[in-house]
Amino acid sequence: MVYEKIFTMDTGKQVKMVVRGYYAPRQTAIEPFVEIWIKQQKQDHYFSPLALGLPTYGFAADGPKIIKDQLMQASGLSEQQFEQVMSEFKQITTSSVLL
Repeated sequence: MVYEKIFTMDTGKQVKMVVRGYYAPRQTAIEPFVEIWIKQQKQDHYFSPLALGLPTYGFAADGPKIIKDQLMQASGLSEQQFEQVMSEFKQITTSSVLL
């Protein structure tokens, strides 16, 4: 499952948050993987804010909390916006629509 949400910041910059859901091995819960993409006001395409090709967090060696904080800092998303998307994703994945 893929869930996307785009936030437009006060500066005109757009931040796209993409949450991909996968079933973790030997579990019934869907494990979220998050990607953050940024598009400046006059650009045509989104780019990764980390410039390392690592816009995801999930089964990470550094831990999801550290990578989440780095992504939020690089993109300009607030904790509230991030948690809003994660809450919406959780509501969808736990609804009867996917059963």
